[in-house]
Amino acid sequence: MDGHSSSGPVTVLLLAALTSSALGQGSLYFEEGKPLVLTPPKHGTAITGVVWQFNGNLVLEWANMNDIVFFGSFKGRTELDQSTAQLTVNNAKQSDGGDYKVEINGEMQSQVYTVRVIKKVPKPKVVVRTPSCDHTSSQCTLTCQGDTFVTHPLTYSWRKDSDEWGPEQQSMDHIIYNDEKMKGVKHISCMMKNSVSEEESDPFKNPMYIWPWPNWLTAVIIIIIIILLLLLLLYLYWKREAIKKRLCAESGPI
Repeated sequence: MDGHSSSGPVTVLLLAALTSSALGQGSLYFEEGKPLVLTPPKHGTAITGVVWQFNGNLVLEWANMNDIVFFGSFKGRTELDQSTAQLTVNNAKQSDGGDYKVEINGEMQSQVYTVRVIKKVPKPKVVVRTPSCDHTSSQCTLTCQGDTFVTHPLTYSWRKDSDEWGPEQQSMDHIIYNDEKMKGVKHISCMMKNSVSEEESDPFKNPMYIWPWPNWLTAVIIIIIIILLLLLLLYLYWKREAIKKRLCAESGPI
């Protein structure tokens, strides 16, 4: 009995989730200018009639053996797959956002398609918000900047050099701290993303980056100095007699 009683709440939650899914709760996002496609669940019998509605107004009507009749702004850019009742609205506009319902074979389906048409995100760029930011700053605030009009909801991600992208966040700002790890990062990039597109910025030169002095360069400089000293000693040894005579001539007779 314990097993049956414990499954009760789980069953209720599953039924609630399935019911929510069946009713079409949650928005469907489409890119402005691209096709808006709504596909009803597979119907059990042959489809002989379809009526699509948008915010309570007719989009199209079709009955078996009759032509499809389109209405309003959907004329000339809308298609119907008569075998599946799939609706396609070409060149989607922001004004096409709203609630869609479909009637199949005279029966209104329970699912509501809540549609939003948004623009694709622009190519962003990384901008320093902090008035002064360089390798002496303790921390700086960067912003993933772009024209985000009618592109929401948006998320932002950040990446250092060629590392993996960081977690998505709703804030466009990113704080960097001047620690040893950040001093070794050459470039920082940001990604802007919405439900229909994503774009990443060009790599931005990290203002906190400090060029590391490589060990091999230190070794090369030391070797060059040693070689120069040896050459100098060889030159002095080769010219020792001439140098001795010159010193004697300059000193004169005692």
